[in-house]
Amino acid sequence: MSDLFTSLLQFIIATFIPLVGLVLATALLVYVVYARWIDIPHKWLLTRRTVQVLLAVALLCNAWLGLRLYLSHSAQQAWRDSAAVRLGRERFVLPQDYVYGELTIPAGSLINRKDPFDKGEPARPLAPHGLEAVRFSQPVQVAGVWASALQTVPMRVELAQDQRIGPLYRFDSASQSWVPNTVVPALACKKGQIALFQVPHIAYDIQAELGKPAPDGPQARFLPSQWLFRNCEVGPAIALEPAHGTVAATAAP
Repeated sequence: MSDLFTSLLQFIIATFIPLVGLVLATALLVYVVYARWIDIPHKWLLTRRTVQVLLAVALLCNAWLGLRLYLSHSAQQAWRDSAAVRLGRERFVLPQDYVYGELTIPAGSLINRKDPFDKGEPARPLAPHGLEAVRFSQPVQVAGVWASALQTVPMRVELAQDQRIGPLYRFDSASQSWVPNTVVPALACKKGQIALFQVPHIAYDIQAELGKPAPDGPQARFLPSQWLFRNCEVGPAIALEPAHGTVAATAAP
């Protein structure tokens, strides 16, 4: 019942009142033409009091429409003004080392991220929350491998050097789970190849975090120690959007 009342109230405020104002304004203009310039016998005319009341209602409704348009324009302008601020926090070079879950990201690394809770507030600090991809300023050990970059969805890690990676996991259809590959326990992977991992789901209280940003910093749910190595393959380097204010995308040469 409350939802119905809310929907009805929104319809009245957003649609009905502005529509009434426009219809009344149009009708009054037509009436002025009719009253002044149409000469017919037994012309029907409104009383002065009725015209005043209709005019007042039309002015109020149209004032409300004007206020809504102004507020909407102001909100859109504020959103556009904050776009550069948001973009600067979505694509940036990390000014100092940052601990993100189990990963320490070194200063100078290029970060690409998305944060739906970022409204463009000027004082909001830079952080990797919502991390999509990172190109490290120096090789970093992630999930037991030396990496030059990583992408979170799907999880891809660009290798910084030749290395032997294990244990290797495979999907077991009988148990419907990932198990160690006893036939091929490890793979010799080359610099620039992409290491693929199975990332287990980390359980958390969905209801408690509903409408809130996920934990950041050391509490972030970013736990490479739990990742399961699946394969390494030749593939395109992990491409990142450039830091805000630069022009070239960053990827391995």
